[in-house]
Amino acid sequence: MTQDPERHVVDRALSVHAAAEECPAHIALIEQDGRCWTWEELSTEVAAVEPGLDPGFEILAATSTPAAIVRIFASIERALPAAPIDPRFSGPERQARIDLLDVDPGADAADAEGAIPTSGDRRPLAVLFTSGSTGAPRAVELSRAAFVASASASAKRLGWREDDRWLCVLPLAHVGGLSILIRCLIARRTVVLLERFDAELVCEVIERERVTLASFVPTMLSRLLARDPAWRAPLSLRAVLLGGAPAPEVLWSDALDRRLPVLETWGMTETCSQVATAVPGKSPRSPVPLPGWRVRRRSGRLEVKGPALLTRYIEHGPGSSPFSADGWFSTGDLGTVNPDGSVSISGRADEMIVTGGENVSPFEVEQVLESVSGVRRAVVAGIPDAEWGEIVAAALELEEDRCLDFETGPAPTPDDQVTRDLQHTVTERLATFQRPRRIVWLQRLPETSAGKIDRAEVRRRILLEAATEGKTDLPRGT
Repeated sequence: MTQDPERHVVDRALSVHAAAEECPAHIALIEQDGRCWTWEELSTEVAAVEPGLDPGFEILAATSTPAAIVRIFASIERALPAAPIDPRFSGPERQARIDLLDVDPGADAADAEGAIPTSGDRRPLAVLFTSGSTGAPRAVELSRAAFVASASASAKRLGWREDDRWLCVLPLAHVGGLSILIRCLIARRTVVLLERFDAELVCEVIERERVTLASFVPTMLSRLLARDPAWRAPLSLRAVLLGGAPAPEVLWSDALDRRLPVLETWGMTETCSQVATAVPGKSPRSPVPLPGWRVRRRSGRLEVKGPALLTRYIEHGPGSSPFSADGWFSTGDLGTVNPDGSVSISGRADEMIVTGGENVSPFEVEQVLESVSGVRRAVVAGIPDAEWGEIVAAALELEEDRCLDFETGPAPTPDDQVTRDLQHTVTERLATFQRPRRIVWLQRLPETSAGKIDRAEVRRRILLEAATEGKTDLPRGT
């Protein structure tokens, strides 16, 4: 039987064995200790693993190691859907994700919930779990064609050079990390792999391995820049994608002052990574939809349509399609499509606070709080209130040198100047209904395994503080 030509193209693009045929001696992978793997060496390792794979989902602990990469590549080679799970999850958390996979992973399953078919090869390449930073995770099925389309769109925006090396410090269990791996496989370029984020190690490896491309979430970049105020990126580094969460103004200012080649990017698991990325050489904070993607605004929410969309959410039993009747996917992000085509994100619709009938955007309040000297990061959330329905509450991460008497621990006390500056800024820049009525100070905001702020855990801590009748740090405002 003759193989479908389109499937053949996708299969070859995603094949480590094809990469080994085309460029056997080219370096495919560099570990953090400097050990190098060629495409031929990786191909040999993958060939040894393939016979031991069973049909169905390939569930694996996605450590950022060559062994995990080999198993992912072997699954792709066999056209079996990989289900990478973050190894840091507890037993119950891991099992909860495995339980979501209790379905038939066959290619025809994509029609089970009325999903809009993706173009090309709809066989699933991976099932990834949403981060769960604001709620329970969901299992997102992404096709082989979606990953190829995503990689192609990224390449059209950033281009490829012969000497490109992409630093991967994002977890392979999340779309940001896995997409780096797939892009470099398709382009036959080099991945520089770090097992975990460490600011000093990242700086060392970027320079030592002549890294040209990198992807960070704001927390990572903040720690990287805080490590050494005098640090400047080497000339080899040509683009740094910054996404996953809104970045504070002070972080953008610091990065751009140091001439770091940062490009804002916007995407999510359901879109197989990037939807919009700033154009190199133009405004770094104006992400523009990548080729093949369309973005529209409806009722304040951004919707997208493109070739790299998810096939479906995997659910127990029948569920509703994630697409509108005309094939658009609602991202849940609030934002604007600007006249020049760029996209501006203003927060999540499901995080909007309604207090006394007034809508409050956590993102807008966070930007104000983070402008206060001594406040490193802020998270704003609504908590129940008998009188107002919800009140605005905030958890603030304090700069280490701004603790009273250099206190440390989970609940530091800010020095008097921070308290005064915070009071002044809130009064001057926020409407009375926007002002936080409860403040919780933290030494460090909790983070998800992907390095994003764990907003669900932050809200839990605020509620715990409220339950103990902690003090209200700012006046209600009248």
